[in-house]
Amino acid sequence: MDNYTGLTEKELIILLQQDDEGALRPLYESHLKPLHYFILRIAKSKELAEDVVQDVFLKLWENRNQINPDQPFKTYLYTIAKRHLLNMLKRIQHETFIIEEIKKYAAPVENTTDLQIEYSESNNVLNEAIDKLPPQCKAIFMRCKIQGMPYKEVAAELGIAEGTVHAQMVKALRIIKEYITFKNAILLLLAYLKNY
Repeated sequence: MDNYTGLTEKELIILLQQDDEGALRPLYESHLKPLHYFILRIAKSKELAEDVVQDVFLKLWENRNQINPDQPFKTYLYTIAKRHLLNMLKRIQHETFIIEEIKKYAAPVENTTDLQIEYSESNNVLNEAIDKLPPQCKAIFMRCKIQGMPYKEVAAELGIAEGTVHAQMVKALRIIKEYITFKNAILLLLAYLKNY
């Protein structure tokens, strides 16, 4: 940190663009608390705000060559943060909708033999759908939805960004929903054809 003491944000950004990872630390430390507070006011979730802050600084490093050192850094940083947060909220909303759709197929209603068989078949279809997922997608889905691990822990365990966990969960739930819809369509068709 001593090497960067007294440097302006513009000088730190120039160092950042020269692949100097150390220059990211003073930028992170000076903007961490206000940025976290800014996101928290919108997200209303401490955990989500922390996720966004970490992802934003990761994006900052990955896109360091796109930063204009002559433009206000704070404006650039907060624009990225707001955009990233809105994307995450859209993903979460979409994910919640898909989970509710899946529950419609998998939830037992009464304890009758017919419904138990139907529930068992639904679970089999759900398990088939999970097996169809690509390896990373399946690993993330199993940890998040079956084992109930938070996205943060899954990201740390698999050595990936939390944004990747969110994206893979959206992908997994889309694939599962499509598979369940497809299987149900076939079952309905077979039931229809039986009558002829």
